[in-house]
Amino acid sequence: MQREKLIREVKEAYAQLADGQSREDFILTPPQEPVQDYLERLLSSVIHAIEEGRFDRFMNGRQVLEAVADNREHWGVVV
Repeated sequence: MQREKLIREVKEAYAQLADGQSREDFILTPPQEPVQDYLERLLSSVIHAIEEGRFDRFMNGRQVLEAVADNREHWGVVV
């Protein structure tokens, strides 16, 4: 149940992030890839990590989003 809650919250957080970003603001995206595509791939990888239990100690989706932003490799989130 907790994992479904995290997935729902992470989806909402990434949707807000995607809505608020422009090409100029989002410098981590390769130039040939649209921001939306990058975020979709990132979200898919984060959801997979949640399903595997890597974020079970997190209380909400915002914490997951921030942890991934700080260090994707630590959490095994591959984009």
